[in-house]
Amino acid sequence: MVNRSARSLNDPHSDPRAIWQRTLEVLRDSLDRETFETWFADTYAIEIRGGVLHVGVPTVIKLETLRGSYYPQLASAVRQAAGRPMEIELRVASRPEPQTAALDMPEDNSLLGGERSQPIQPARSRPAVMNQATFERFVEGTSNQIAVTASRRVAYHPGEDTNPLFIYSNSGLGKTHLLHAIAHVTMQSHYTVLVDTESYVRQFVNSVGAGERAAFQQKYESAEVLIIDDVQKLGGKVQTQDEFFNVFNALHHRNRQIVIASDMPPRLLTGLGERLVTRFEGGLVVEINQPDLELRMAILQRKIRDWQLNIDESTIVMIAERAGTNVRSLLGALQRVRVFAESDRSPVTPGIVLRALAGHAPEEARKAKPTVAELIAAASDLTGVAPELFTAPRKDRRTARARQLVMYLACHHTDLSLNAIGEALGGRDHSTVLHGRDKVEGLLAKAGDPDSQWWVQQISEIRSRLHL
Repeated sequence: MVNRSARSLNDPHSDPRAIWQRTLEVLRDSLDRETFETWFADTYAIEIRGGVLHVGVPTVIKLETLRGSYYPQLASAVRQAAGRPMEIELRVASRPEPQTAALDMPEDNSLLGGERSQPIQPARSRPAVMNQATFERFVEGTSNQIAVTASRRVAYHPGEDTNPLFIYSNSGLGKTHLLHAIAHVTMQSHYTVLVDTESYVRQFVNSVGAGERAAFQQKYESAEVLIIDDVQKLGGKVQTQDEFFNVFNALHHRNRQIVIASDMPPRLLTGLGERLVTRFEGGLVVEINQPDLELRMAILQRKIRDWQLNIDESTIVMIAERAGTNVRSLLGALQRVRVFAESDRSPVTPGIVLRALAGHAPEEARKAKPTVAELIAAASDLTGVAPELFTAPRKDRRTARARQLVMYLACHHTDLSLNAIGEALGGRDHSTVLHGRDKVEGLLAKAGDPDSQWWVQQISEIRSRLHL
């Protein structure tokens, strides 16, 4: 007779911890780092019972937030991780001590690591890298090409002629992915230490308090490749800066590779000593810029292939235009669209995109003027008139009203001429567009008229969806 628990541990598709670990990996890819760390990082799998995955949440507040704001994303991520339909049950529960962890949380030399409670050991453990964060999965474009080229250079030729490598950009543009991609390569043949600055500071403080500063120094000064993220968080921490300065010098003098990432260039880092700034500038400093539309589409298409979704190119363009330029926001928007489509048991349509992203677009998308295609998608979703009928000769009352809705909004919220609007609506004459606009304006002026209220409601909803 096979022991059930033993079988569960050997089968990753029935092991609750394995399923939840994959679930968290899916969520980490689609959420910004702060959201993931705040709401998901300290959750953990309890058991699978009756086909339901039971997950522990540390507080009532987190339980209510996950149920109220993130449950659709959780449910979708669990299905993807399990490879089959699976329900999820959240409950407040304390984490068992000490062997279980939310994501098999890596040691302190990980960008994802938590705080250590044991004394620091100088053992040469391999860095905990994100499985998906490889060079092969990094989508290149003109905005990041130099950073990618430099990262590949130091990964395959560490310590030779690009040392240190300093990468900077706004949040969510791929710095951390590149750091992990470098580590994926260097860890195969070099002792690699991968750490974020918060963990580095915490380790240093703990080592001083525990009388183990020598072990801390040995750990970092013996590295053959040191990769450190978010170095701007060293600002104002004078003692830790002094220690890092010593580590930097010890490694650099021995031609050990150093890779640093920050949200700004060295010269703009505040609270950082001049001697560190000059050392950061002594190597290659490269910037990752905001991705253009072409690159944002390529990033979406990669994830669409991963998720095996069927989305046409014009709809991908709509997501790329309305989700902003932050890569994390972009993937989060795609995840939201996916959940809405799954909830409606529908393919991803322009109407679903507009509903899913209503109220969630970043500031730059809110300022963008809508296209006639977007107005048609929104009006189609609200009125039930098929998108193709907006450009067809059809003149029934229902279709005509929906078309006039688009004419009115296009006149007020785009810079297009009457002729251009008419052309986008199936080659209609400018006088037809003018008549449609004037008719809607006349109906809106009839305060208290039931028909006027219908127009007010439709226009208000479309403006809300398109952030007009």
